[in-house]
Amino acid sequence: MMSFFLTEEMCEELAGAAKQKSRELGVDVTLAISDENGNLKFLQKLGNAILPSIEISQNKAYTAAVMRQSTSEFGQMAQVGASAFGINMTNSRLIIFGGGFPLKVGEKTVGGIGISGGSVEEDEEIASAVLKAFEGILARE
Repeated sequence: MMSFFLTEEMCEELAGAAKQKSRELGVDVTLAISDENGNLKFLQKLGNAILPSIEISQNKAYTAAVMRQSTSEFGQMAQVGASAFGINMTNSRLIIFGGGFPLKVGEKTVGGIGISGGSVEEDEEIASAVLKAFEGILARE
Protein backbone atom coordinates (compact mmCIF):
# COMPACT_ATOMS: atom_id res chain seq x y z
CA MET A 1 0.00 0.00 0.00
CA MET A 2 1.72 3.14 -1.25
CA SER A 3 -0.48 5.77 0.34
CA PHE A 4 -3.46 5.79 2.64
CA PHE A 5 -6.12 8.42 3.06
CA LEU A 6 -8.74 8.47 5.82
CA THR A 7 -12.01 9.13 4.03
CA GLU A 8 -15.20 10.58 5.49
CA GLU A 9 -16.84 7.17 5.08
CA MET A 10 -14.04 5.51 7.07
CA CYS A 11 -14.38 8.08 9.82
CA GLU A 12 -18.13 7.48 9.96
CA GLU A 13 -17.53 3.72 10.25
CA LEU A 14 -15.07 4.31 13.11
CA ALA A 15 -17.63 6.58 14.78
CA GLY A 16 -20.20 3.81 14.49
CA ALA A 17 -17.89 1.47 16.40
CA ALA A 18 -17.39 4.12 19.09
CA LYS A 19 -21.14 4.68 19.36
CA GLN A 20 -21.88 0.97 19.70
CA LYS A 21 -19.27 0.42 22.41
CA SER A 22 -20.22 3.59 24.30
CA ARG A 23 -23.85 2.41 24.36
CA GLU A 24 -22.76 -1.04 25.63
CA LEU A 25 -20.84 0.64 28.43
CA GLY A 26 -23.54 3.23 29.11
CA VAL A 27 -21.14 6.16 28.85
CA ASP A 28 -21.38 9.20 26.56
CA VAL A 29 -18.12 10.27 24.93
CA THR A 30 -16.73 12.43 22.17
CA LEU A 31 -14.69 10.86 19.36
CA ALA A 32 -12.08 12.85 17.47
CA ILE A 33 -10.11 11.61 14.48
CA SER A 34 -7.07 13.46 13.19
CA ASP A 35 -4.85 13.06 10.17
CA GLU A 36 -1.18 12.10 10.50
CA ASN A 37 -0.26 15.71 11.36
CA GLY A 38 -2.80 15.96 14.16
CA ASN A 39 -5.25 18.10 12.17
CA LEU A 40 -8.89 17.37 12.98
CA LYS A 41 -10.69 15.30 10.33
CA PHE A 42 -13.80 14.18 12.22
CA LEU A 43 -15.52 14.98 15.51
CA GLN A 44 -18.66 13.46 17.00
CA LYS A 45 -20.13 14.10 20.43
CA LEU A 46 -22.23 11.12 21.45
CA GLY A 47 -25.27 11.60 23.65
CA ASN A 48 -24.74 13.88 26.62
CA ALA A 49 -20.93 13.72 26.71
CA ILE A 50 -19.42 16.32 29.03
CA LEU A 51 -18.44 19.58 27.33
CA PRO A 52 -14.67 19.34 28.06
CA SER A 53 -14.61 16.01 26.18
CA ILE A 54 -14.79 17.92 22.90
CA GLU A 55 -11.41 19.61 23.35
CA ILE A 56 -9.81 16.72 25.24
CA SER A 57 -10.71 14.17 22.54
CA GLN A 58 -9.19 16.40 19.86
CA ASN A 59 -6.01 16.79 21.89
CA LYS A 60 -5.80 13.04 22.48
CA ALA A 61 -6.08 12.40 18.72
CA TYR A 62 -3.47 15.12 18.08
CA THR A 63 -1.04 13.67 20.63
CA ALA A 64 -1.41 10.11 19.35
CA ALA A 65 -0.81 11.20 15.76
CA VAL A 66 2.14 13.54 16.25
CA MET A 67 3.88 11.46 18.91
CA ARG A 68 3.06 8.24 17.01
CA GLN A 69 2.10 6.37 20.16
CA SER A 70 -0.82 6.05 22.54
CA THR A 71 -1.40 8.86 24.99
CA SER A 72 -0.92 6.44 27.89
CA GLU A 73 2.48 5.35 26.50
CA PHE A 74 3.43 8.97 25.96
CA GLY A 75 2.28 9.76 29.49
CA GLN A 76 4.72 7.23 30.93
CA MET A 77 7.59 9.20 29.35
CA ALA A 78 6.30 12.44 30.93
CA GLN A 79 6.17 11.19 34.53
CA VAL A 80 8.48 12.45 37.27
CA GLY A 81 11.83 10.71 36.87
CA ALA A 82 11.13 9.55 33.30
CA SER A 83 13.18 10.53 30.28
CA ALA A 84 10.79 13.23 29.03
CA PHE A 85 9.42 14.50 32.34
CA GLY A 86 7.38 17.65 31.74
CA ILE A 87 7.30 17.39 27.94
CA ASN A 88 3.55 18.01 28.07
CA MET A 89 4.31 21.48 29.45
CA THR A 90 6.00 22.41 26.15
CA ASN A 91 2.77 22.13 24.14
CA SER A 92 -0.65 22.60 25.70
CA ARG A 93 -2.22 20.09 23.28
CA LEU A 94 -0.16 17.13 24.50
CA ILE A 95 -2.20 14.71 26.62
CA ILE A 96 -0.49 12.32 29.04
CA PHE A 97 -3.37 10.05 30.06
CA GLY A 98 -5.16 7.28 28.19
CA GLY A 99 -7.76 7.46 25.46
CA GLY A 100 -5.70 8.45 22.42
CA PHE A 101 -4.22 6.01 19.90
CA PRO A 102 -2.41 6.37 16.61
CA LEU A 103 -3.94 4.89 13.48
CA LYS A 104 -1.20 2.97 11.71
CA VAL A 105 -0.85 1.25 8.38
CA GLY A 106 2.14 -0.99 8.94
CA GLU A 107 4.67 1.23 10.67
CA LYS A 108 3.31 4.48 9.19
CA THR A 109 1.05 6.65 11.33
CA VAL A 110 -1.85 7.84 9.16
CA GLY A 111 -3.93 9.50 11.87
CA GLY A 112 -5.00 9.46 15.47
CA ILE A 113 -8.14 8.85 17.49
CA GLY A 114 -9.16 10.40 20.76
CA ILE A 115 -11.97 9.29 23.03
CA SER A 116 -13.01 11.42 26.00
CA GLY A 117 -15.96 11.60 28.35
CA GLY A 118 -15.73 8.45 30.43
CA SER A 119 -13.10 7.22 32.83
CA VAL A 120 -9.69 6.57 31.27
CA GLU A 121 -10.53 2.85 31.31
CA GLU A 122 -13.86 3.43 29.56
CA ASP A 123 -12.27 5.77 27.02
CA GLU A 124 -9.63 3.14 26.24
CA GLU A 125 -12.20 0.34 25.95
CA ILE A 126 -14.16 2.41 23.44
CA ALA A 127 -10.95 3.28 21.61
CA SER A 128 -10.11 -0.44 21.39
CA ALA A 129 -13.41 -1.00 19.56
CA VAL A 130 -12.54 1.83 17.17
CA LEU A 131 -9.08 0.32 16.54
CA LYS A 132 -10.68 -3.05 15.81
CA ALA A 133 -12.98 -1.36 13.29
CA PHE A 134 -9.92 0.31 11.72
CA GLU A 135 -8.28 -3.11 11.34
CA GLY A 136 -11.44 -4.24 9.54
CA ILE A 137 -11.18 -1.29 7.16
CA LEU A 138 -7.54 -2.09 6.44
CA ALA A 139 -8.39 -5.74 5.77
CA ARG A 140 -10.82 -4.60 3.03
CA GLU A 141 -8.46 -2.11 1.40
